[in-house]
Amino acid sequence: MHKSIQDLLPQVGAWANRDVSNNTGIQRANVWAPDVLRRSSDGRFVTYYSAAAGNTTTNHCIGAAVSTNYSPAGPYRSLPDSIAFPTNVGGAIDPTAFIDSDGAIYVAYNVDGNNHGNGGICGNCVAPIMPSPILLQRMEGDGVTPRGPAVQILDRVSEDGPLVEAPQLVRSAEGVYFLFFSSGCTRAPSYDVKYATAMKITGPSTRAESELLRTGDWDLQAPGSVGVRWDHVAERYVMAFHARVNVTTGGAGMRAMFTTGLHLNGT
Repeated sequence: MHKSIQDLLPQVGAWANRDVSNNTGIQRANVWAPDVLRRSSDGRFVTYYSAAAGNTTTNHCIGAAVSTNYSPAGPYRSLPDSIAFPTNVGGAIDPTAFIDSDGAIYVAYNVDGNNHGNGGICGNCVAPIMPSPILLQRMEGDGVTPRGPAVQILDRVSEDGPLVEAPQLVRSAEGVYFLFFSSGCTRAPSYDVKYATAMKITGPSTRAESELLRTGDWDLQAPGSVGVRWDHVAERYVMAFHARVNVTTGGAGMRAMFTTGLHLNGT
């Protein structure tokens, strides 16, 4: 198998903290969770990413960049302005792009409320608990211009622990919207994958009665952060996710990627 590594995003947006956002020599480069879509208007690709905002290293916001060619490998040129900049409530992370059946473009992300939490696991298990809602932003056809305000489609409940994050939207053949997300703390066994369903993309959503993936399933540790795509060759959905491996007592191990088939029942 041939593989190569290249810098898809030579420069983050002007809104981001460039001192920490694009230096891979720093252990935590502070650019997180990119997602890519191909826009139908011109065939170019748009990538969405989280980066540390302004003069901070903790508050993340979401930016967009457009490919300078017609390859998903880029390189990409960042837009100067952020598309989600809620630093007053902790920032925004984990953008995921979704194109609906009518061609409308959306970006889902979560507010990083635990970033402004009052302590405990993942910084948000000491009262008052800060909200970490998942928001949905409609975009213009260019994929980089917000169209109206973002709307909330889910928020944490007590069973979720400190947060919900890493949204992923899929529309089934029956027209049901599946919102996959993670809850708990990524470094803890409580981290898991859950989902909710809705008949409209903006909700209201109904949570499934149990987790989709949790620690102990197939000997997985802290599974989370899923990506779901339709495999046109196998004619099925495929889900990629990460889980902890090489976990030792008192340690978090490292995150490895796994894949599995996925069947959407439609409800």
